[in-house]
Amino acid sequence: DLSALTVILALVLALLAGAGAALYQRSKPTHYISYSTMLIDQPFAVAQDPGDSTLAKLQRLRFYYAGLAQTSVIAGPVASQLSNQYQISTGQVEGALSTLMGADTFTIDLFAQGRDPREASAIAQAATAEMIDYVKRQQQKLGIPSVQRVTLTEVTSPAAGIKVKVSTKKQLVSAGVAFVVVGAAFIIVADLLRRRW
Repeated sequence: DLSALTVILALVLALLAGAGAALYQRSKPTHYISYSTMLIDQPFAVAQDPGDSTLAKLQRLRFYYAGLAQTSVIAGPVASQLSNQYQISTGQVEGALSTLMGADTFTIDLFAQGRDPREASAIAQAATAEMIDYVKRQQQKLGIPSVQRVTLTEVTSPAAGIKVKVSTKKQLVSAGVAFVVVGAAFIIVADLLRRRW
């Protein structure tokens, strides 16, 4: 059987680990989130299509364009545009951007994370503009007539970033996991050593 001292030591170490995990989560730097919403459309083709093949194509294109946000295709020009003011690299822009899309909509919600409200908004604004321009440029290169082009239109403009902090729930979950893992590991090791000796 495990001694009382072993159990007490396991509890103390588990509590310290749990407290450390919670403090680590709490000490993470605050960041800010700004977002925009873009609508994908192909007005002429949608109006002429008696079925839903154009709408299905737009859904596929929506995922394709949204996926470019976290690549150098979009992040590279954004970083170049913002590098003087915010000293941000392409990799940092890639990490700062994310997208969200509802299943039954034709919109792309683009989120940008920054170290302050202005940086978050600037990244979101630049990335939104770059995505819209990218769609235009690609179709121009392909020689697609204007009336048949797919469009990305900004319907919600980025505002100053909103402060985001680590939730209490996340702190508690981290503390709980650390408590259980460290406590269990100590008891298992102590038991193995006791049996060996």
